[in-house]
Amino acid sequence: MKEFAIYTGLRAALFAVCFAVVWFALNAQLSVFPLLLLALIVSSILSIFVLRAARERLAGQIERRATKMSQRIEQARSAEDED
Repeated sequence: MKEFAIYTGLRAALFAVCFAVVWFALNAQLSVFPLLLLALIVSSILSIFVLRAARERLAGQIERRATKMSQRIEQARSAEDED
């Protein structure tokens, strides 16, 4: 769960930075909604490259948890078969 919180926090921080940059770059000439949309698009593209390591750590954690769960289910299934 820690990796999820870290990755989500980094995504939020990246979005906030992108929004601030877009806001100051355009001198608030647009209304808030287009600025939010533009910041969302830019931060989504940047996150592909900037947050790669954090995303891979999160994916590894999810994979480990899924493997453990699959093993537990298989152990329970084989225990039922033995009974």
